[in-house]
Amino acid sequence: MPRRPRKNIISPNTIYHIVCRGNAEKRIFRRSRDYQMLLKIIEKTKKNYPFYFFTYNFLPNHYHLEIETKTIPISKIMHQINNAYVKYFRRNYKGSGHIFQGRFFSNVVNKDSYLREVTRYIDLNAVRAGLARDPKKYKWSSFAIYCQKDYQGKLIDRERFLKYISNDVETARKVYVDFVAKGLKSKNKSVNSLGKKMD
Repeated sequence: MPRRPRKNIISPNTIYHIVCRGNAEKRIFRRSRDYQMLLKIIEKTKKNYPFYFFTYNFLPNHYHLEIETKTIPISKIMHQINNAYVKYFRRNYKGSGHIFQGRFFSNVVNKDSYLREVTRYIDLNAVRAGLARDPKKYKWSSFAIYCQKDYQGKLIDRERFLKYISNDVETARKVYVDFVAKGLKSKNKSVNSLGKKMD
């Protein structure tokens, strides 16, 4: 029986928190080059199917993304990303069968204070998993980009995200970095409640 189409997947200018998990909780990243490849795939997909990319966190058996769509549905964007990664993974590890656990999880994120909370949740994911003590030092996360005063890269649309906090981008950057630091120290309840649903 065909699966019903997802709801809320074709709305433009919608922010999504995306989670993709390995099938049966198996690793989807085995070596550093695997993490690097997913970033390259996301970068290529972003050029072919334009979207805004705010943050990411890659863990051995799953990954988190925060994406704002433009005109391309999130389902098409994620199909391109995961399909390309599955082909790469099978080619390099001679495997077959499912790499990911069913469909990706997607949650619409309102453009208010909840946006900061979800983004912080993503940025602290590796810390909660015990893979890092300092989120900005975790190699497979975008948080270090927000800790930099100047960012010239094109992968993360940092300025667009920060303008949801304040029109003064540098002020917004400091506010957000401090917000993450407070969450790290206090284990904010809102972050923990998200974790219960998604960890």
